[in-house]
Amino acid sequence: MTAALCRAILVTAASLVPGGERAEWLAEWRSELWYLHCREAGRSARRRDGGSSTVKFCFGSFRDAWWLRRNQADAVRKVRPWLQSPGRCIAVLIALALVACSVAGFVSAFQRPAMERPFLWPQLFVLGTALLLLRIGTPLAWTECPLVRGVRLRWWIFLGLKTVLVLVIVFFGTLDLGSIIALAPLRPHATLIGYVVGLRWVLRDQRRRCPVCLRLLTNPVRMGEASHMLLGWYGTELICLKGHGLLHVPEIPTSSYSGQRWLRLDPSWRELFS
Repeated sequence: MTAALCRAILVTAASLVPGGERAEWLAEWRSELWYLHCREAGRSARRRDGGSSTVKFCFGSFRDAWWLRRNQADAVRKVRPWLQSPGRCIAVLIALALVACSVAGFVSAFQRPAMERPFLWPQLFVLGTALLLLRIGTPLAWTECPLVRGVRLRWWIFLGLKTVLVLVIVFFGTLDLGSIIALAPLRPHATLIGYVVGLRWVLRDQRRRCPVCLRLLTNPVRMGEASHMLLGWYGTELICLKGHGLLHVPEIPTSSYSGQRWLRLDPSWRELFS
């Protein structure tokens, strides 16, 4: 009974491990579990306590599995081709916004709009609340990178377009959802959650883009170790496929790397990326 319970615990914890390392991780924990069973079986005097210690050991696999998923999530995440370039990203968001607006117009043609009172101020209040919640759980610091005037303007225009389109998608999307499922009292809550999730994605997406060409950075590589961060840096390095530079994202903020930094590459490096 104890052996079956231990195997079930390990299989459940293995679901948290990234798919590419799941088989090796599970085999390693099963071998350690087999060794622990053999050691407990050899201690006849403590045989009565062996089951509880084995189960406690298996529960420790959840911490190990969660650490692997948290520290290697960027390495296993693949860049979606329809969001990699800034043009495709804006095109996808425009398409989603048009779909949300079209569904809202189709629904309003068959239902009487229930917006008799002023509707702007409640939406501004919900949006302000979402910004406060976003500030609590999401870092707002940008990449330390000096940009020329033209590139910086394009960077802010791209960020503004994404923000506006995401707000439109969330606003009309929650109206469509509320009209379909006929749960009007839940619309403000759904809109608040949608604003927080959407704006969080906008910020995370912007921080993972090249400051020059605005393409998503790829090929994340984990560098350094957490125990060596005093003299070195511990984090992830991403690269621009156009050869514009490298992005260093620290895993733990330190005095030398309090935030992510952009390392501009010399134009001679771009021959390696062509």
